[in-house]
Amino acid sequence: MRPGSRGRGLVRESILRVRSRWLPLAAAVLACAAYFNALDNPFVYDDHDTVIGNRSLADLSNFRFILIYTPFRPLVNVSYAFDRLFWDYRPAGYHLTNIALHVVVVVLLYVWTRRLVEDSGAEIDSRGPAFVSAAFFAVHPLQTEAVGYVSGRSEVMCAVFFIGALLLSRRAIVTQRRVTAALGIGCGLLALASKEIAIVLPVVFLAYDWLLRPGADELRGRRLWRVCVPLFLLFFAAGVFRLSMLQVSSAGRPSAVLNAETQAIVIWRYVRLLVWPFGQSIMHSVHRVTNVADPLALIAGIAIALAIAMAVRIRRSHPVVAFGIIWFFVVLAPSSSIIPLREGMAEHRVYLASAGFFMALAGVVQLSWRRLSDPSWFPRIAVAVLLVALCLLTARRNLVWSDPVTLWAEATLHAENMWEPHYALADSLRERGQCAAAISEYRKVVALRPAHRDAHTNLGICLAQDGQRDEAERAFRQALAIDPRFARGYTNLGALALLDGDSVRARDFYLEALVVDPDNVLARMQLASLYEHTFHDYHSAARMCGEARLVAPATPGVIECVERNQRLASGQDR
Repeated sequence: MRPGSRGRGLVRESILRVRSRWLPLAAAVLACAAYFNALDNPFVYDDHDTVIGNRSLADLSNFRFILIYTPFRPLVNVSYAFDRLFWDYRPAGYHLTNIALHVVVVVLLYVWTRRLVEDSGAEIDSRGPAFVSAAFFAVHPLQTEAVGYVSGRSEVMCAVFFIGALLLSRRAIVTQRRVTAALGIGCGLLALASKEIAIVLPVVFLAYDWLLRPGADELRGRRLWRVCVPLFLLFFAAGVFRLSMLQVSSAGRPSAVLNAETQAIVIWRYVRLLVWPFGQSIMHSVHRVTNVADPLALIAGIAIALAIAMAVRIRRSHPVVAFGIIWFFVVLAPSSSIIPLREGMAEHRVYLASAGFFMALAGVVQLSWRRLSDPSWFPRIAVAVLLVALCLLTARRNLVWSDPVTLWAEATLHAENMWEPHYALADSLRERGQCAAAISEYRKVVALRPAHRDAHTNLGICLAQDGQRDEAERAFRQALAIDPRFARGYTNLGALALLDGDSVRARDFYLEALVVDPDNVLARMQLASLYEHTFHDYHSAARMCGEARLVAPATPGVIECVERNQRLASGQDR
């Protein structure tokens, strides 16, 4: 060997060592850069239930309540509890946790893809394809609903433990260590405690074992019967139980077969967004299949079957691509389950499944680089340009999530015939003080869903603020016609009567509110004000404030109200 060639070899080895350390870090940095401007985004949509309205977060000392509050995703609720401890209810801290988890997923995906390429027997450097897989996953804008949306955390947490379980399981095969295998099983259970889609973990592991064939072949049958089958039965039982709970809440929805056909179409819409990430929305309308012979559903189903058949066909020549395809459809299956969910399509559901898409992309890169002993700069520049473009699109998408009005206005364009985005947009406009603009959106909601009690109520509030009091009263009465025991309907009518200067009528409405809701504090405080300032009945005013104090001792001004009216009543008695 010539001295010069040996020196070049040492230089090349040094470069490879540097790349092995810096490439996963570069992918992590790209993930941070893409989501940096999401830190200041507010809580939106389900965040108001999962965080702000989460009763288990009010008392962090009651750890048992925190664990059982969301029995199917206890680990996610525990993470919210830690955020509540450190950040209170400031959204930035919750977003920071989501981004940190996403970074962990990116690094794990890099490591896992490297192992896939190495197990495939390809005689190329595995770092390049692994970086492509992890980096594109890190910055793709389709991930924004899982990463930039606090309530999407279940997807990201599940991905951390899902990929971690696979890495530990592979290491257990290679090293034949039972401790590592036990850790892998534990990691899988943590994934299942984060989200139900982890029920497919044994299937994904079997696909990996079948396609990449790690370890000794003679031990494969033992792994199947001693590890995979018991785990599959355990995870399957958990999945059946979870689906049974969903079935209870899904009464009256389309049949399982029709829903499966609907989801076959939705799956290809996810693929389209992965290839061409334009037309995103927090809510999508979907083509609901009502006939098993629906041509669009049949075409979508046949296309899925052909994709899986192709993966089986190329399993020996291109195992990484085949595994990525199988991963995508298998992991997406629970999210596109036979149980109809409230939203037919949601972008956060494709987060973990999309890892398979990017693994397949890494397999394609592996194939192209195999033909080039030393890949030219052109494909590297092309990858860099695409990554920058996707990173900018993700940052732009984060800006949409930064403004609830913009977010829901976009959704009304993509789901015009669904009442939910119109209602959310109307509420966002009302909270911003733009009631005139909110009125038209509330009218669209009641046209699409006439029995929506709260839409009629909020419409009435905006109409009253806009000076349309007769219209407002009709809206409040419509809410009461839908739910005669709706105390807020009576208190709203009472407030409207006060605006008209009719104190007697207002008093009667507040008394009606107490009939249907004896613990209504607002009605008692309003009655106390009327008795004190209008009717000068200080005894009744003191009684109302006293009752309000018993129901809600922390009500502002309630103690002063009791004491003041007791003094006034004493003076009146003299």
